[in-house]
Amino acid sequence: MTFTKSLRLSAGFLIAASLGACGNASSAEAPADVPAPASAASASSWNIVAEDSFIQFTAAQEGDAFTGSFGEFSGVINFDPDALGGSYVRIEIPLKSVDAGSKDRNSTLPGKVWFSTKAFPTAIYEATEIVSVGDGYEAKGTLTLKGATLPVELFFNLALDGDRAVMTGQATLDRTAWGVGAAPWDTDEWVSKAVEIDVQVTADKG
Repeated sequence: MTFTKSLRLSAGFLIAASLGACGNASSAEAPADVPAPASAASASSWNIVAEDSFIQFTAAQEGDAFTGSFGEFSGVINFDPDALGGSYVRIEIPLKSVDAGSKDRNSTLPGKVWFSTKAFPTAIYEATEIVSVGDGYEAKGTLTLKGATLPVELFFNLALDGDRAVMTGQATLDRTAWGVGAAPWDTDEWVSKAVEIDVQVTADKG
């Protein structure tokens, strides 16, 4: 199965401290310069259902939960539950269009202390291994953000109903591992280090 998408949510918060809500999405072709590995098996083609897909984030500022969302992401997901060895995921997230739910956070997050978007405009999640775990799956990948590439495991479930597929996934990240939020923002005192990520991708078979 191949998922291709460009989301109009509000970019930027794969691990900062501004998070949570989803926005409106629109379908787009995956970047032409993103080749899948040679080992990736061919998969069925799926079209994103934009209004039913989102990336959602949750964190806290001074003890209060706040919300934000990604403005754009695009990429390719090749996944076949009967041929997990051919799985491949690559998602690119432009960080410049962050919407963290307030003007102050929106103006602060692109700066050097947080995302440093001028130097590192894009976050990339890439996984070449997906394994079955209980009733779901685990994507073993890496997240490249602010010049650092670190492992990230994404747990997800897949629901198939005829020609429609719904993938829901979760991960918890420590934003400071990527240097997102320098002192005095590198502790839990002002902004939680832990960021919870929830993803839903709905697609129809092409």
